[in-house]
Amino acid sequence: MTNEATSMDSLAVAERVRSLMSRHGIGKRQQTTELCRILDLSFSQGHRKLRGSSPWTLAQIRKVAEAFGEPPMQLIGAELDDAGVAGAQAHEAQLCVGAFEWPCIAWIGAPLDARSSAEFAAYAHGDHWRIVRCDGMPEANAREVVKIEIHPKRCEPRRMAVAVVDSDGTAADALRTYLEQHGFATTVLDSLPAFVDALRTQTFDAIVTDWSFGEETAAAAIEAVRRSGKADAPVFLLTGDLLTGKASEAEISEVIRRFDVACYEKPARLAILVADLSKRLGRG
Repeated sequence: MTNEATSMDSLAVAERVRSLMSRHGIGKRQQTTELCRILDLSFSQGHRKLRGSSPWTLAQIRKVAEAFGEPPMQLIGAELDDAGVAGAQAHEAQLCVGAFEWPCIAWIGAPLDARSSAEFAAYAHGDHWRIVRCDGMPEANAREVVKIEIHPKRCEPRRMAVAVVDSDGTAADALRTYLEQHGFATTVLDSLPAFVDALRTQTFDAIVTDWSFGEETAAAAIEAVRRSGKADAPVFLLTGDLLTGKASEAEISEVIRRFDVACYEKPARLAILVADLSKRLGRG
């Protein structure tokens, strides 16, 4: 494939670019100005491009398509891409297989009739095209499909889920905000019963919990984590009561030994806590 289109191709590309701009609400009188803005051209250069008297590079075609969020192949067309699809035009379509549908680019050719043989057929539905397997005789208004391109969507990585268990709403919200800024999905629970209930239906990659909840401690809840389906989830224990003597150092030490828990004094230094959390989860 050469980088420069031929003069005949330039006419076809220019026509597709004008059609694309019209579809996106750019009037004929504004199209040259818009093209000059996208490609950083002078007005005379842009005018020649849209008339088809100036060759198009593939880089320019891609840049125009990307500016309008459309696939470059729709502007390149069959003439520049594949001799096997000569005469067909590229269209955005839905490939339908059973109950499933995928967005695709389909090169749609001539109408099919009762004597035609094709593996796939295209049917126009308003402004859209549906592509289906052609089993037997094609239905009325069917058109031949000579090429299909499927572009799967890229899935974003799953955000690791962290439970924050704390009856202090201000502290919990501050930690949640910091965790979410660093890419974690955070669930705040303000009581131990709420957390234990959540363990029955939710899976957490890590837990950050306060130690004291009135007269109750988090010991039983931490044990519940170690008996859950995510028994190896890192647990971070926060407490501000060791220095005041309200929390039992011996009891916390026992929980740390039995259940492999990390312990931080409140108020926790969030950067250090999240760095430790990320390292234990294999993120850094």
